[in-house]
Amino acid sequence: MFNIITPNRMKRFFALIICLLMSVCFITANGNAENNLFNGKKKIVVLDPGHGGHDKGAQGADGAFEKAITLSLARMIATELGSKYRAALTRDDDYLLGIPDRTAIANHRGADLFISIHVGGSFLHKASGITVYYFKEMSGSDITFKGATSETYNSDNDLTTWDNIQKRHVTRSRALAKSMQTQINDRIKHMETRIEGAPLVVLSGADMPAILIEIGYISNPGEEKKLCDTRILSEFAKAISKAIDNFLSEKN
Repeated sequence: MFNIITPNRMKRFFALIICLLMSVCFITANGNAENNLFNGKKKIVVLDPGHGGHDKGAQGADGAFEKAITLSLARMIATELGSKYRAALTRDDDYLLGIPDRTAIANHRGADLFISIHVGGSFLHKASGITVYYFKEMSGSDITFKGATSETYNSDNDLTTWDNIQKRHVTRSRALAKSMQTQINDRIKHMETRIEGAPLVVLSGADMPAILIEIGYISNPGEEKKLCDTRILSEFAKAISKAIDNFLSEKN
């Protein structure tokens, strides 16, 4: 026996179809709204306090160690970033991490930014100022990086970390460095802030915008005192956090 579709049945059929379509649209709209909420998850900033453990980094005339200053500043920056971002430290105590491990932490977490924190050191006690570095490949004859250490400088004998994946992010990294320079100059007076490109191995493996910042020369007695002053470090933390916020708030 065959069911015959009458005009009334046809109307009821189309009404049912319309109701079903409206239900699907409603569910889809709600689903998209929920997805937008989940997609709005906090951005991740990985802060990398340089050195640690038996690697004390640069040392000041009054006995201050780079490894302690970088950790203190990283903690302050994390506090400044507050609940708006997820701040993660590559080390949260006095121990040493290998260079590949530092960027591996950032890559594994899917970080949006990688900030390596250092203090400058020089045999010239008059050397001074703040330098923000972004990754830049150079030939041996071009290298003029003053702060090269085993942790930062990518020599010809070093294995290329993560196949220099940072090269794809150079433009954004340079923009981040510029944002840092602007904010630091606004807050930290009487200290020049420079931007330089250098083949830094600690940056080469980062698969996101990345910079290394040297917040002054611990080998300079005047700057060593500033770097040991928590009020000055707090100003650095505010400036760096503001630069991070401005950069991540931009529509890319």
